[in-house]
Amino acid sequence: MFLNIQKVQLGKISLSIRNITRAKHEYAPRFNYQSKKQKGRVAVRTGGSVKGSTLQFGKYGLRLKSEGVRLAAIQLKEADNAIMRYVRPLNNGQLWRRLVTDIAVCIKGNETRMGKGKGAFDHWMARVPTGKIIFEMDGDNLHERVAREAFRKAGTKLPGVYEFVTRESPVRAGLHTFKDLETVQKGIEVTAGSLSQRSKKKLVSIAKSKEPEYLLYRGR
Repeated sequence: MFLNIQKVQLGKISLSIRNITRAKHEYAPRFNYQSKKQKGRVAVRTGGSVKGSTLQFGKYGLRLKSEGVRLAAIQLKEADNAIMRYVRPLNNGQLWRRLVTDIAVCIKGNETRMGKGKGAFDHWMARVPTGKIIFEMDGDNLHERVAREAFRKAGTKLPGVYEFVTRESPVRAGLHTFKDLETVQKGIEVTAGSLSQRSKKKLVSIAKSKEPEYLLYRGR
């Protein structure tokens, strides 16, 4: 956390206002209240969805290869630190964080009687399905071997098996299924006469999402 102190002059009285700014590497949402949620299961993409499975900002990425996992905020922070410690001294690398840990985990003590609520808030976590991009990286004169080693170090800090991907890598739609990148970007070409009104609106929304002004705010 960074603490900024500003002085404000109100007549003859001088007040100091403290502005607390959350650091980038802290994987915690700015919620004043933690809503207690159920544990839930990680989604299994049986329909072939590739949402969040493609690179949007950088040239290299780290993608989940194994079954879906739950990642805690402290685990992502350790992986983030491992990447930045390796990349910063070599060249000015830029890192994009694609996950948001917005699920509050509550824990009760051991050997506690049943009932009386879910327990107190403990940490934040995120459910990550198979094929999800965790980090993206780019930078001036950033070599692929450097990015591979940085993501390898980050993968050792996280549960699950991860793989290094580039913009030419096929899109992972499941544990053993892939999709061609050009097919995903262009979408399925169908005639408008064979579609319902709802499907037409969906295709229009997909086409709009490919425009540059919308791509700036995707995957955050």
